Amino acid sequence: MGIAQVLVNSLIVASEYGMLAIGLTMVYDVLKFANFAHTEFATLGAYLAFLFNVTFGFNIILSVILAALLTGVIAIGLDRAVFKWLRGAGAVTLMITSFGLAIALRNTVRAVWGPKPLSYALPLQRPLVFAGVRITPLHIVIIATAFAFMLFLHFLLHETRLGKAMRATSDNPELAQASGIATEKIIIWVWFISAALAATGGSLIGMETKLKPIMVVASIISDFCAAILGGSGSSYGSLLGALIVGLAENLGLYFNFADLVNLGGLFHFVKEWYIPTGYKPAISFIILIAILLIQPTGILGRKRAR
Repeated sequence: MGIAQVLVNSLIVASEYGMLAIGLTMVYDVLKFANFAHTEFATLGAYLAFLFNVTFGFNIILSVILAALLTGVIAIGLDRAVFKWLRGAGAVTLMITSFGLAIALRNTVRAVWGPKPLSYALPLQRPLVFAGVRITPLHIVIIATAFAFMLFLHFLLHETRLGKAMRATSDNPELAQASGIATEKIIIWVWFISAALAATGGSLIGMETKLKPIMVVASIISDFCAAILGGSGSSYGSLLGALIVGLAENLGLYFNFADLVNLGGLFHFVKEWYIPTGYKPAISFIILIAILLIQPTGILGRKRAR
């Protein structure tokens, strides 16, 4: 595989991370806790799209839209049933609660649809070839969707009354409420929008691979790393963080580090040394630690909307 193909694959992976990281940073910015259930909303949305597409026979675009809307409603219901009663309980309590909710959602999906891989009713796609680089139309859609999410969130936060209310609630919930902003309604919108975005991203990831209850579990570390790297509340930062993580992971697995191990040729310990794929999440952590040591608020943390 050439370096050009690796770079394109990195962009695709980064777009997948970015689709989920944007919703993650949105929840964290307003509610101030790491929502581990967010990636499970992506899985739930992917399976609901399967329900509409395969079971009910709807076309895939309508299925994804309906799945996103339904996942958003489910997220609101979970907030009303669980997180509403834990407001002010502290970030650690909320994080642990979201982790338990993630396990519950994952196993609910497994109980309803089973553990076997499933596929959407989609035709096979012929890859497009440019200068020796192969990319499918679905990959192009994934990349475009990630950028669309970024622009949507930026427009929402900066150009709408809802977005301004979200920023006010994020900065100071008590002052926002005293100023006449219905903060609980704002929180409902945050849950709905973030879950709907996650469901859309999960559906696209499911189209590229297979539907499995653990389809996005392996990416949760990279998703959080991308969201943290970018900086709280920054849609541009989330996608930039995802791009850094995606490039670091793929290039880290691609390059031969024999020269580094041999200290530039002083020794001849090994002829080739590649990072095992099982250590892929470690690359994300190394990049995260290195950047946060320089910029603790994230790459665009100081530029986030206020």
